[in-house]
Amino acid sequence: MEKYVYKLTPHFSKKIWGWEKWNLSCHPDGRSTIENGIYKGRYLCDVIDHPESFPILVKILNSDTTLSLQVHPGDEYANLHENDNGKTECWYILGAKSNATLIVGLVGVPDKDFLRRVVAEDRIQEYVRHVNVARGDLIYIPSGTVHTLESGIRLIEVQQSSNVTYRLHDWGRGRELHVEKSLDVIDVSLDSAAGKILDFKRLDTPHFTVEKVVVSGRLSGFSGSSFHSYTVAGGVGEIEDESGCTVSLEPESTVFIPDNIGYTIFGSLELIRAY
Repeated sequence: MEKYVYKLTPHFSKKIWGWEKWNLSCHPDGRSTIENGIYKGRYLCDVIDHPESFPILVKILNSDTTLSLQVHPGDEYANLHENDNGKTECWYILGAKSNATLIVGLVGVPDKDFLRRVVAEDRIQEYVRHVNVARGDLIYIPSGTVHTLESGIRLIEVQQSSNVTYRLHDWGRGRELHVEKSLDVIDVSLDSAAGKILDFKRLDTPHFTVEKVVVSGRLSGFSGSSFHSYTVAGGVGEIEDESGCTVSLEPESTVFIPDNIGYTIFGSLELIRAY
C-alpha cells in the first residue's frame, strides 16, 4: 500500500427526499474512489488494509423534503439480523433554511408498551422532539434514537460504516416500513445522549471521533496509528503530505490520510476531521 493523501470522489445517490454523496466509504452499497496519485480511479476499499472492518462512512446530505421517521440498530442487532454494522451517527449542519428543524428523540413515551400502542394508532409523529438547527450545529444520534432530517437542510454526516435503516413512519408515501424491527431497537430511556451538542469542538463516541478544525494560514498534523479524514465545511485551501503530494480542498470535498503520515493544511478553512 502506497501511503499519501487520497482525494476522494464520492458515490452519488438520488433519493425521494433529495440526495446524498458518500464521500468516504468502503461500504459495498456505495464505494468512494481515489482521484489522485498512483491509485487514481481505484476504490478506496481496494487499496487500504482490511476494508471490511473500516469503521466510518462520511456523507453529504441535502434534504428537499422530510426523510422517513427512522431508527438504526446497534451492532449486536445489526450483525444478527442484517449482516452489517450498527449505526451511530452525527450531523454537522452546513446550511439550513430559516427556522429549520429536525427530529431527534421521543417525548412523552414512558415505555415500549406505550410506544407500540401509539405506533399502531399511527400517532408516533405526535411524540417526537423537534430541534431547531442552523449552520455550525452538531447533532448526535446514537443507535436506537428515533430521528429524521426535515426539509431545507444540508449537512455532513459521520457514521459507522453501515447501511441499515428501519422506517417507522413515512408520511404516507407508501414505502416499506420496518415497524417490528424499529420497536426492537428503539431506546426510550430518558438519559439518552442524543441531541444537539452545544459549542461543538469535539465528539467522542464508542465508534469514532469527530472534531471541528479551523485553519487560518497553516496547520500541521499527524495521522498516528489510525487514519485521519477531513471534509471541508467551508473555505478553500490545500493539503500537502510529507512526501510532497498536494491536493486542493474545496467545499464538501473529502480527503483520506492513511496511518502514520505527517501533513500540512494551508488556507482559510473550516473542516470536519473524523477518525
